[in-house]
Amino acid sequence: MAEKLAIKQGPRAKIAPVVARAFEVIRDGKVIVAPIEHAYVFLADAFNHGAVAKIHQLRGDALGVATQVAIRDFQMAKGLTHGFNDGAKKLVEDFWPGLLTVYAPVQRGLTWNLGDSKELTKVALRVPSNRFMKELLALSGPLAVASAARVRVAPPRTTTFFPALEDDLAIIVDAGPLKEHPSGLASSIVEIEGEGVSLVRAGAIPTDELSKSLPTLILKSEASA
Repeated sequence: MAEKLAIKQGPRAKIAPVVARAFEVIRDGKVIVAPIEHAYVFLADAFNHGAVAKIHQLRGDALGVATQVAIRDFQMAKGLTHGFNDGAKKLVEDFWPGLLTVYAPVQRGLTWNLGDSKELTKVALRVPSNRFMKELLALSGPLAVASAARVRVAPPRTTTFFPALEDDLAIIVDAGPLKEHPSGLASSIVEIEGEGVSLVRAGAIPTDELSKSLPTLILKSEASA
């Protein structure tokens, strides 16, 4: 049965023991549930193939679907990717940590399988802004992350139910009910394309704010639909 650990996320909350416990079980190849900014997510070591596969199994993902990867900061991104152009650097400087996901070319030689049978040419990276995730990532390194719900089901904002059996999850980190982002949208997604950056999905960060940060941002019709 999954161990449930309650936390508070205020600046003075004592979360170090829970962070340490989460890191311990992730290091052992287990899947956990934890809070990100506005929902609960599955987390696992991004380099543990079995743990990442378990996330896809729990969600019912189609073959070839890759998880996102949560990282601590841009320094960690540089070790996982190449081709971070000046435009992408400007966006992450302005919007990381936060609700910006960046598709970036994968560094050659990485031994991970995020669900793509090692055929991934780009990886979706995000730097979460909530305190628990920041402290966990400082210990764990890159984590595979996906909504703790079945495919096409809304992201869970409480720990009432997850699509998992008792022995599928090592721990559940409970931060209480999480509020939906005021926009009702998920992260904004951009993609590095050579020397340019394009908007793949309009999201929680208003498109005009992204364009103000990077006037050369390519706005594809499907992104703004």
